[in-house]
Amino acid sequence: MLHRIDWRRERRRILLPVVILRPYPVTDLSGEQATALIDTGSSISGVALAVAESIGLVGLGKRPLKSAQGEGQVERYAFRVGFNAGEEQNTGFPFVFDEVIGIELTNGFEFNALIGMDILSQCDFTSRRDGACSLHFG
Repeated sequence: MLHRIDWRRERRRILLPVVILRPYPVTDLSGEQATALIDTGSSISGVALAVAESIGLVGLGKRPLKSAQGEGQVERYAFRVGFNAGEEQNTGFPFVFDEVIGIELTNGFEFNALIGMDILSQCDFTSRRDGACSLHFG
């Protein structure tokens, strides 16, 4: 079944509510609500340290990362990302993507998760000039 989310973006960035979940057990749908920045220029997704700590994610070790902010070492985490779409918006059961290995984001941004191409490559994403956005997945 194909799922779809429609929303309006801000003028300068694309934010979307998501849920961040532990990688296992896969039947556990409890997680942390987050605001994610949709970033087509990022190859990987990420979570803020506060989100990682609140759901008990265990660090996998630091790795070098080159970004728009420069180069540095960042912690990595395994986690799952869930989107509430269609009838799931009313049931509280999100569509959950398979586990990804993502990076730790600095606390203090106006978003606490990042959706990169590791997730977006499994979706059809559109953003129109008038601010309307949609994401098709599943």
